Amino acid sequence: MRFIRFIAFLAMVASMACGPLAEAGALDEDAFGNMPFGKATKFSRISSFDAQAVCLLQPYQNRLPSTDALAVRVNEYLAASNYVADEGHFAFVLIGKEAIEIAAFQRSQKLDVLAEHEVSSSVEEMLPKDFASHDCASGQSAALIKIEFRARNYVLLGQASGAL
Repeated sequence: MRFIRFIAFLAMVASMACGPLAEAGALDEDAFGNMPFGKATKFSRISSFDAQAVCLLQPYQNRLPSTDALAVRVNEYLAASNYVADEGHFAFVLIGKEAIEIAAFQRSQKLDVLAEHEVSSSVEEMLPKDFASHDCASGQSAALIKIEFRARNYVLLGQASGAL
């Protein structure tokens, strides 16, 4: 019995270490890393994936909290692919008509993420007027913005209403 628990523990650790990062190719990592600070970048400019929607998975977030059809589809995919969130990573879920991909990133001082509920008034002042932070955004208007806040670089997902 202990041996089975040990094997299950090793499988969990392996999926945390290798699982979601294997699919990070959904985003052009160079374009993602070189986004300008303070300027919204359309998601379609840094990914060839034809996304109907893009959603953020924060550290420790294994599922989308909504119960709508899109979230149910995503959550079924996350469960089937054994996605395990941890403190050291965040991910974007790219939802297409047929396919779903996970683009996971390691957190660091040079790259971290802010969810919609973490956007304070001081962060809000740094955002362009045509950008609204959201944890899920429609594919056509999905945008990312990179800001520096408290000596750390953050990426925010949202929707941009202006031309980018």
